[in-house]
Amino acid sequence: MRSARSLPLAVATVLLGAAAARAAGPEEVVEYRQSMMKANGAHLSAAFSIASGNVPYKADLAEHARALEAINRDLARLFPAGSKVGDSNALDDIWKKNDEFKKRAAAAAKSSEALAKAVAAGDAKAQQARLEELGNSCRDCHRDFRKPMM
Repeated sequence: MRSARSLPLAVATVLLGAAAARAAGPEEVVEYRQSMMKANGAHLSAAFSIASGNVPYKADLAEHARALEAINRDLARLFPAGSKVGDSNALDDIWKKNDEFKKRAAAAAKSSEALAKAVAAGDAKAQQARLEELGNSCRDCHRDFRKPMM
């Protein structure tokens, strides 16, 4: 019964979110994108710290893995045409070589999903391998599609 009552609220939230996304200007899109990418990096860093045993928060690994899976599910949508404005580290090649960029984004999504599955299964060896795979995926994309960090 409870979920039946919350369904209209969930639908309204999605519709309002979709309307807000359409109303957002390129500056807002860049700001949102930067927030999502920072969150992505923070979750990945935290997951590596846990998996390597540097911190004792093993119970948090599943939350970080789920967040990574959600953020990376469709990264390419964060880079719509016309969103190369303001203070952005995104290189023009994201839009010029968009097919390649989308392949890289899809690889991150696949790696994130595999990480979440490995964590859910409790397979420490697979977790480490999937974390490294995701880290490499991020590094490779940043190398070709992001301004070098000073």
